[in-house]
Amino acid sequence: MSKYLDLANVSDPSLVISEDHLAGADVYVDAKLWGLDIDPETIALPNARLSEIAMHWAKYLAADEGAISEDSPLVKKARNFKDNAELLSETLSRKSLGIVDNNEYGNVILGRA
Repeated sequence: MSKYLDLANVSDPSLVISEDHLAGADVYVDAKLWGLDIDPETIALPNARLSEIAMHWAKYLAADEGAISEDSPLVKKARNFKDNAELLSETLSRKSLGIVDNNEYGNVILGRA
């Protein structure tokens, strides 16, 4: 079962989305989090931001798998889903996910008096 999505909540009439696509989306989101040195286990779920990223990535995987040829309409849809997932992933940060770091030093202003 997927961490970030429920198969019943991901629908697109032109796609066949399976649990494998949701598992691939979980891997994508976890990789993005680890890339930011964020342990996915420390985030309280459900998280709307992570679910949205996972939804776009799962749809990308389904569209990419369903495309028959390079001029298939699903190729364009796949690109759009991938671009959306990547754009949303760029907004990820500890602050945007509500993770409070207790080891921050805060701001220090240096100057002459």
